[in-house]
Amino acid sequence: MAAQGSGGAYEISQRMTALIGWGGTVDFQEGWVYDQAADTYALDAEMAEKLRQANPEAFRNIVGRMLEAHGRGFWQPDSEKLEKLRKLYDLTDEELEGVTGAG
Repeated sequence: MAAQGSGGAYEISQRMTALIGWGGTVDFQEGWVYDQAADTYALDAEMAEKLRQANPEAFRNIVGRMLEAHGRGFWQPDSEKLEKLRKLYDLTDEELEGVTGAG
């Protein structure tokens, strides 16, 4: 999906949203699933850059959903991983605000 540009990034984003919905509906708290999603789509530098360039709003949603999983108690990442996700979210949010403000 990541190779599909903006649409692929959007689809990955939608899957993260579905994962959170699943977590809330059936109390899904398998940490390894959230770890793997974060490691694959947000914390892998090459993948993160590809997704952020293709669709920054989708990337922000991916990272935001990981932070939401933690906030809702579905996932307990280590503090280093959590801090990296927060920084990525803030960076992407600032980039989007800059794009929005320039338009």
